[in-house]
Amino acid sequence: MFSQQIKLDIVFEEQLFFISNLDQVTFDIRAKGWLTATSLSWFHAGVRQTLSFDDVVGVKPSPEDYPQGLLGLVICTYPTSRTVPQRRRLREYRFACSTEQMRSHWINALRQALWSLPIQPQEAVKPRHLQVLINPQGGRRQAQPVFQSIRSVLEAAHYHLSVAETQGGERTIQAVRDLDLTIIDGFVVVGGDGTVYELINGLMTHADAEAAILKPIGIIPAGTGNGLGKTILEISQESYDPMNAAFIIAKGHCQPINLGIVKQDGQHYYSILSLAWALISDIDIKSNKLRFLKFLGSLRSDLYAFLSILALRSYQGKVSFIPAPDWQPSPEVPQPQVLALSASNAKQTVNHKSTANGQSLDWQVIEGEFIALWVMNVAWATHSVLAAPHAQLADGYMDVLIIRKGISRWRLLTAFLKISTGEHLLLPEMEYYKVRCLHLEPLDSKGLVAVDGEQINHHPLQIDVLANHGQVFCR
Repeated sequence: MFSQQIKLDIVFEEQLFFISNLDQVTFDIRAKGWLTATSLSWFHAGVRQTLSFDDVVGVKPSPEDYPQGLLGLVICTYPTSRTVPQRRRLREYRFACSTEQMRSHWINALRQALWSLPIQPQEAVKPRHLQVLINPQGGRRQAQPVFQSIRSVLEAAHYHLSVAETQGGERTIQAVRDLDLTIIDGFVVVGGDGTVYELINGLMTHADAEAAILKPIGIIPAGTGNGLGKTILEISQESYDPMNAAFIIAKGHCQPINLGIVKQDGQHYYSILSLAWALISDIDIKSNKLRFLKFLGSLRSDLYAFLSILALRSYQGKVSFIPAPDWQPSPEVPQPQVLALSASNAKQTVNHKSTANGQSLDWQVIEGEFIALWVMNVAWATHSVLAAPHAQLADGYMDVLIIRKGISRWRLLTAFLKISTGEHLLLPEMEYYKVRCLHLEPLDSKGLVAVDGEQINHHPLQIDVLANHGQVFCR
């Protein structure tokens, strides 16, 4: 029998019969199951079995007819496959009870345990409501098939799904503003970072923005870039796959995330991914010209990057920022070569400005000719570009990558070839900073500015961190 410690951990026990083979069912009225906060145990053929909740997403009544008047229930698990890349796959455990009341108690108790709720078997668990936004134009236009392939995972987790296709741009932002948030527990984006950007800007300009932005957001990668989706999967120690992303949402765990607020020309833009200027934004925006080459998919950005490096040009500007105090990089990832401004560099100066409450702030200023500026809120810019390996979801800072004029085409190409692993930071031309806020002033007319891949005016701007301002589904 169970040890004394296990007995103390039991939160519910009741008749439960494990079904190993529907064709050979022998009902034992003495069969029992024991539920703890983290697992389900039972005896089968005289041997104790335990199912940890690590891979369990939900439980549902069985649609099958069981012999001897038994009423079935099915526990849905998604263990990791042994294949590479690892992809979670459905595995079901079947049980039975002798009465409808017993089955109802088990379903309620299991759902409550999985959601870390008090165990009250007589109380039915209300499904949580997810608003699903599908971008039918994202990536290779496979968002609908991708969603249908993972829908069962979310439904098994006792989510009620409302599904809508996005129309893109301001129309999606306005549609989000118009949502009745009182009936929505969270959002799921089936698409890329552009759709996440539209969702965030809709939530942040909603009539009840404070409540809106607290709704957790889940990402099913089905777009071209998918930087946020990749970041979440990496933090959750899952391979990059829509099924694994659905599993994370099904488990229901959330983490806070920083947002960025970009202020320009009296307008506010809200960022969850990045701000880019010069070479990076040129690649991001102008590579859209190659969308007609549908077979390229995300490779169109790689092709345009190669062409842009061949025709390399510089951009005149001034970048000012407040660095994070006493920041030290993690030793587990490639070390940036430049962590703070050097007083010996004649192009760098320090200005002292004051906040509204009179507090003195040290602004570091770099003025000159740049190749690229990349302000990252998360580690991955796309599913294959580890732009900011030191970035964290909720550290209250943005990570900045700067490349100045003087780098050779070969060295720049080398950096792009190494960026999938973060090893581009090993090159001395890569400057890397953690900052609280940043001001950009383009000093000539050429160049583009992009927020989360969306083009804005090529005018002066400031981006500030909104620390821990949103939530994402993430383990």
